[in-house]
Amino acid sequence: MFMESILSFLKLARKRESNNRMESRSFSKGAYYIGKMVWSKGYKELLKLLGDHQKELTGLEVDLYGNGEDSDQVQEAAKKLELTVRVHPGRDHADPLFHDYRVFLNPSTTDVVCTTTAEALAMGKLVVCANHPSNDFFRQFPNCRMYENSNGFVEATCKALTEEPAELTNAQRHELSWDAATERFLKAAELDQALATRLVKTPSKNFMSMSLNLRRNIDDASAFVHYVASGFEASRRVFGGIPGSLQPDEEQCKELGLVSPRK
Repeated sequence: MFMESILSFLKLARKRESNNRMESRSFSKGAYYIGKMVWSKGYKELLKLLGDHQKELTGLEVDLYGNGEDSDQVQEAAKKLELTVRVHPGRDHADPLFHDYRVFLNPSTTDVVCTTTAEALAMGKLVVCANHPSNDFFRQFPNCRMYENSNGFVEATCKALTEEPAELTNAQRHELSWDAATERFLKAAELDQALATRLVKTPSKNFMSMSLNLRRNIDDASAFVHYVASGFEASRRVFGGIPGSLQPDEEQCKELGLVSPRK
């Protein structure tokens, strides 16, 4: 689901780039952040950075979008700032209202790879984020601005607000694609060689039509990953499977005419 959503943001970016070339129109809004509105999702860090550097960031306007149990506290904290920080209900990141924002601010370091950061980059925005291992994947993109400390945050934010984002190259778009994500996963899990071996040894007609070259048939690699992972309870949970759903329960066995697992 993650990479499927990224593809939709890549399409939005291409559409925007085309419209901008025809209309000579640039980004009309400044900075924003979107995410579940709980302190642990970066709101505490962001509001502290804004509060500590209000003088240096004079004139900055930031819009926050999200829903969560800390929404009221976030809104109260934002009201105490001299800067203009508006708090809005959560919205889908693909909503047209986000198209005109230039800079995505994300000081969060609690995600392995932050989905909203990837979406913002896919939309062709400038991203300001912390120099942290959780953001290593984004380092390769020219529109990513990383900071080491609070002063670096101020410098990166002010600079980003005056710049035009670079258009994504085909190679950079590929890095945000499902194909590239699957390649990275297989390599990290050391399943690429296992997949090639399995395809060679499997006599099934369904596999006979598959390419033995992993790079030319990444969709089959993805299917194999799902096939392997779905056969183990622990891995099923990692990929979002319901605990205890690997085997049918007694009621499902009756409906399907199967032998009860208890027997």
